[in-house]
Amino acid sequence: MRVHGPAALVQAVPYLIGFHPARSLVLVGLHDGRLVVTARLDLELGNGDDDLAHALRVLLNGGVTEVVALVYDGDADDGWMPRTLVRLGDLAEQGGAGILDVLLVNSGRWRSMCCDDDACCPPEGRPIDEQTSEFAAAATFAGVVPHADRDALSAILEPAAPASRATLAPLIAAAADLRAGGSTGPPGRTERAVKRALFAAARASDARGQCAELTPADLARFAVGLAILAVRDSLWMAVDAGRLDGRPLWADLARRLPCPYDAAPSFLFGWRSWRSGNGALAGIAARRAIESDPGYSAADLLLAAVNGGVDPRRLPTLRPPRPPRPPRPPRR
Repeated sequence: MRVHGPAALVQAVPYLIGFHPARSLVLVGLHDGRLVVTARLDLELGNGDDDLAHALRVLLNGGVTEVVALVYDGDADDGWMPRTLVRLGDLAEQGGAGILDVLLVNSGRWRSMCCDDDACCPPEGRPIDEQTSEFAAAATFAGVVPHADRDALSAILEPAAPASRATLAPLIAAAADLRAGGSTGPPGRTERAVKRALFAAARASDARGQCAELTPADLARFAVGLAILAVRDSLWMAVDAGRLDGRPLWADLARRLPCPYDAAPSFLFGWRSWRSGNGALAGIAARRAIESDPGYSAADLLLAAVNGGVDPRRLPTLRPPRPPRPPRPPRR
């Protein structure tokens, strides 16, 4: 998908970050004319050197050499804005990047703050074209629809009412006791059965575009299954390799399961979102997992990748560890 000029970029930003920004400083990082990574700060945070430096560091870590800054709902006459933009330019230059343009987006209009030609960039700005751009049309065709705001994006993983989640606790405890007590049959049969059920439910949710209605017994079984690291890791490898998405299922489980059982589906949802290029949603999911289970190391890894600006396209596909080789018999 291509962006031709600043007007099209203004239309593209909500698709790039997943929601329509407000009171925001958005930094679009490029290399050789290709989009690398996009970062967003609350406008008030953009006024802080530490937050601004971190945002630039994220872009530079991704290999960015050119930056376009977009200021949403700001005032060009605010005293902080010139200082912030000068600081932004200094930080970019120190990292070997340049600022291509700074766009002020406000009240349905945009204008360049780097252009003094009134014929090209009138002081009152230009209206944001109501016609759908080529980028927006292509993104919509690909199923990418920006949310109204960041709160709407966060609502995807908004937990169900505490009372509703609490009703699952005795069912989960019973399912865990059943697993701990073992069952008749070959060892590991219970784990293999719940893993197959989770894979089947995830694939069904991908095919339908939404999660099928899960019974309380299903929820309890999946909660206990995802708490088994071997089961979670099998799903993680499949999600990472793109053999499985499962986000409709992971989101439903993350909303409905009580703590700490919602950490695993939140993490899987976040990891697939990150691999798909949606860093904003990945960060929300990773934080949800850590809030639920502060010791969830996989979510820590994901959040570090998001905060560090690691390009998901450059990270090799994860592979399960190789089993240890049996010792060689001694030579005679």
